[in-house]
Amino acid sequence: MSARASTLGPKATRGHLYILAAAVLLIGALISAFPVKAAAAELAGSWSGSGNVTLSNGAREKARCRASFVPAGGRTFAMSATCATASARVSQTAILSRNTPNRYGGTFYNPEFGVTGRIRVIVNGNRQTVYLSGSAGHATFNLRRR
Repeated sequence: MSARASTLGPKATRGHLYILAAAVLLIGALISAFPVKAAAAELAGSWSGSGNVTLSNGAREKARCRASFVPAGGRTFAMSATCATASARVSQTAILSRNTPNRYGGTFYNPEFGVTGRIRVIVNGNRQTVYLSGSAGHATFNLRRR
């Protein structure tokens, strides 16, 4: 035991240990909170861009999309998007969960056509790649933060 600890006595030493333990717990809590906030900042916001849609009949069209991602608690995000091709304009919603620091996955729903499917999003800075697949076809979009 150090000379300083022996002069403080057993109660003071124990008190210092409690303070030290509380500080360690506080620092640990702060460190664990940062990845969630970083993830929210990484995906949250408005995005727009273009991509390709391939319908189940094989027809292929270029499309433009605008999407908005909002934190929905923990590692979950709610998405709403509107996309337009030369022949149609559709809206869809999705619920995504953070799988790894820059990858998200979940399900989407298009109420106009009653279509559901899987959505994957990979974020790289101010850009993201979105993959959609369902019974009506599949699509890939490259979006930028607006």
